[in-house]
Amino acid sequence: MRFCTRLAVVLFGVFGFGFAAAAHAQAGVYIGYQATQLRGITCFETAPLECSSTGGKVNPAGFQAGAYYDFRNVGPMRLGVDFRGGVMHSNKSATSSAGGNDTTVLDNALLGVRGSFHTPISWLTPYVQISAGYGRSNATLPFGASLTTTTPLPRLEDSYIMYEGFAGLTIHIFPMIDLRPIELGIGNMNRVGNSGATVDGPSSVGVASIGASVVFHLPSSR
Repeated sequence: MRFCTRLAVVLFGVFGFGFAAAAHAQAGVYIGYQATQLRGITCFETAPLECSSTGGKVNPAGFQAGAYYDFRNVGPMRLGVDFRGGVMHSNKSATSSAGGNDTTVLDNALLGVRGSFHTPISWLTPYVQISAGYGRSNATLPFGASLTTTTPLPRLEDSYIMYEGFAGLTIHIFPMIDLRPIELGIGNMNRVGNSGATVDGPSSVGVASIGASVVFHLPSSR
């Protein structure tokens, strides 16, 4: 909950800056849903048990929000910056047979550079983006790996440097509202330090995502 609150404060601040900027500024905020697949995770279970999410993969999904500010034309491309964050979870584990609400969690905050392109179809704008930042997840940690007691305790979480490239489409619906029906992403997470767990999985985790969102922007951004 604290992560969500901090993210909202930052996004409103960025959007407020856009309103205060020059008349030709292109700024907006977006909110939507994202499903992320984390890959290359080690399963610690032994036969006859199996991990609840198999194949070294787990798919946390949930809330995504962001803000962007486009500031310069470079040929056919409109160049800008983007700040986004997400709060995602899964009721499955790729490291153990355990399951339940928030078994696997992923929080992230990413800053990136984006480029959008005008097309002959006036209401359609493709874009590409590359972002990097902070990720926090317990995806590689087995239940109870760091505990010295049988008393159930919350799972620890690792910190990661996260980077991801995105590509998507924007459909213009109303003067101040657009729709992003699909956005695809691919990247990686590299662990920073450790959470104190006595057993942990790989320090590098593959990332792939798919999402959709609604965009609210300044009238001058079209």
